Amino acid sequence: MSYAVHIEQFEGPLDLLLQLIESQKLDITSVSLMQVTEPFVAHVREKKGQIPPEELADFLVIAAKLIYLKSRALLPSLTDPSLEEGPDLETQLKMYKKFVDAAHRLGEMVIAGQSSYGRVRRPVREYFGEFVPPRGVTSEVLHDLYERVIRRLEPVMKLPQAAIERVITLEEKIEQLTQRIRDGLRTSFHKFLAESGDRKEIAVAFLALLELVKQRIIKVEQKNLFEEIHLERV
Repeated sequence: MSYAVHIEQFEGPLDLLLQLIESQKLDITSVSLMQVTEPFVAHVREKKGQIPPEELADFLVIAAKLIYLKSRALLPSLTDPSLEEGPDLETQLKMYKKFVDAAHRLGEMVIAGQSSYGRVRRPVREYFGEFVPPRGVTSEVLHDLYERVIRRLEPVMKLPQAAIERVITLEEKIEQLTQRIRDGLRTSFHKFLAESGDRKEIAVAFLALLELVKQRIIKVEQKNLFEEIHLERV
């Protein structure tokens, strides 16, 4: 990814930052994710839809991985080996994008009144003459041979069905966190994360927290490193 990060501990491409953290050459707890995400969010708002969707998808994948790595480092109790199974977030996003692109293309064809037609086969110029079956071959014999071939064929295998799991949106998570702060005035981030079902929802919860802090709707308080993170309304 071409997006460059400029923070105290690192300067360079965002994907290189992720590689250094994953290879444990850079401590994730020393990296401020707000300093990583805020400039990109400002960049997106400045461009107003001019940034390619592929670049936005790449940033979300890398940002989600960074958030997950930091949450696992700060909150070891959230680590569950069973969560490591199955396709990763990047694979799911790429698969989702293929379905979306295909749906958009089909929609454009319907609107434009386009249809798909098979290629017309060219006529065979050579003349092979009339087919003359061997002696003793009747229609009953051909029918019997046809049935034998059909019975020897393997049954058609059913294609596996895949279901797309619903993922909670950033707007929904922001609304949940805002409602909790509005009702209780003060809460802990650990309790808020306990309501998340899987690591993808935990990553979305972190993004929601960053956005609300940026908008000065809530403030975060942590007395010492690795201690409970408290959230309260500004």
